This record gives sequence, structure tokens and C-alpha cells, in this order.
Amino acid sequence: MNRKFPAGTAALGAALLIAAAIWGPAKAKAQAGGGDQAVYTYVALWGVPRPQWGDIEKFYRDAVPTLNKLVADGTILGWGNARNFTHDESGMTHASWITATSFANIHRGLDAVRDALPQPAAFANSKHIDQMLRATIHGEKPGASGSGMLWVAHYRVREGQMDAFTQLFSNEIQPLFDEQMAAGNILGYSLDFQAIHTEETGSVDISYLLPDAAAIDKFQAALEVYQAKHPDAGPAMEAAMDFSVHRDFVYEVMNFGQK
Repeated sequence: MNRKFPAGTAALGAALLIAAAIWGPAKAKAQAGGGDQAVYTYVALWGVPRPQWGDIEKFYRDAVPTLNKLVADGTILGWGNARNFTHDESGMTHASWITATSFANIHRGLDAVRDALPQPAAFANSKHIDQMLRATIHGEKPGASGSGMLWVAHYRVREGQMDAFTQLFSNEIQPLFDEQMAAGNILGYSLDFQAIHTEETGSVDISYLLPDAAAIDKFQAALEVYQAKHPDAGPAMEAAMDFSVHRDFVYEVMNFGQK
């Protein structure tokens, strides 16, 4: 952005660009397809040697009919497959996810994909991490599918500030997401906490799915306007969040679908 903001407001910008950056108690707007029902997202991260990228991406394409069938019959709420756009020292190159209302349906969905397709050899030779996330603040555009971009921000909430942070997100950040979803610049978003704790206490992910890279620029423009209208939000976010451990991850989504 060209305009410079005070430190507190810049903190809000970091929190939103976290969410320029997969998926606490609050309701997403009904027209956005969200709600106060908890959803779970299973995320598989892979570090695949470059010569085998074609193998794993073919597997992703071949899994689409099975995943769409799982959405259609209500087993899962959504799914996606993505290629890392901003590589880092972790070596992770690809990601996939499925979202459902229960652990049982996550398990059923994974079993269905495994039964439908042989696992590519690339999986055996690749670095791999699983995550299980839970969100009650989320919104989705019903029936959206295709390709796009996914921006995920990982960071930590300060000790004793989780309730305050969740309320701040609901009051100060979620309205911008809902506005941008109505404008077509965002196809889905979520505030994710670890359902199975594999990282430090207080870890939080803010994720949002966009239709294309141009939508990132549109969101950033909307963020600049939003910051100017909410000058008090930044200091409150800075008090609740530890930005020193914040990391952003950006993915090219090859294909996705949601109910």
C-alpha cells in the first residue's frame, strides 16, 4: 500500500493481510453460507520433490469426482487442492483439505478418496504434515468451485487474550470479510484453532479463499479504506496478538468445491 498508518493501525493491517492472509463464538452472516456450527478441516501438507509434482497434481485432478460426490451427499462441506506459491525453508510444496461438521465425516471422506484412487508414489518419498483444525467463525459462498488463491496466516494470541481476540475478530474483521464476500472478492474464510494440538498454545490461523490473484489487490484496496474508517481497531488487535511469530502462506488453488 502507498499510504502509511500509525503502528496500531498497521497491526490491524497485518491481522487482515494475514487474512490478506485453511478455515470462538460468533455467527457468520446467513447469506454468506456460514453459521455458528463448528466445522472441522483436515489439512495435508506435502513437500514433494519437483520431478514428482506432476504425479501428485494428477492425483488431485483424479480425486475431483470423488470429492464432488462427497459434497453432494453431505459427507463433507468442502475440499481443495493447492500448490505452494511462496516457498520457504519448510520445503512444503502442496496442500489439500477437506471440511466437514464432524471427525467421523472427515474420516469417511478420507477413506472414500483412498478407496477410489491408488496413492501416488510421490507420497512415499515426500515430507508430510497433517493438521486438524476447528472453526466456529466462518463463511462460504454456497456452491463455489473452480480454481483460485488461498492466503493463510498463522500467528499466536497472547496468553489470556483469546476471548478478547475472538470478539475483536467477530466485531472488527469479520464484517470486512462478509463485505468482500458479497462483492465477490472472497469465496470463503475462517478463523481456525487447532482441534488436535500439534503446535504452540494459542496458535491461530486466519484463512481466506479468493477467485484469482486480482482479488488480492481488490481486497487490499478495500482494507486501506477499512483501516481509515476504524482507527481504534489496530491497537486493540496489537494488544491481543503476538505478531512476532506471525507467518503468511499463499497457495495457488488448482481445484476446489464447496456445498
